[in-house]
Amino acid sequence: MADRTLRFMIISRFEKACKDAGFPKPTLNKTREQWAADGLLESYRIDEIQSAMDYYIRINSNPRWGWFVNNIDRIISAMDEARKDAEFRA
Repeated sequence: MADRTLRFMIISRFEKACKDAGFPKPTLNKTREQWAADGLLESYRIDEIQSAMDYYIRINSNPRWGWFVNNIDRIISAMDEARKDAEFRA
């Protein structure tokens, strides 16, 4: 189980990133969503989560926490494909 502060940090960072990108701040029940953040932290490194979050918020017109948590593997795959494509085209 990940540290409680890390779980809440991931959720707060998502809210702040959405707000900084010009989207309305999502309304999340942090006590409930900490378990989703715990699953992320058990499966991925913190830097992977943060870079996937930045990429997701940058490309999405309506970022949602639930979609991000459930599809982070797809986001990371898309990031890798975009990086490979950029290297190929350079």
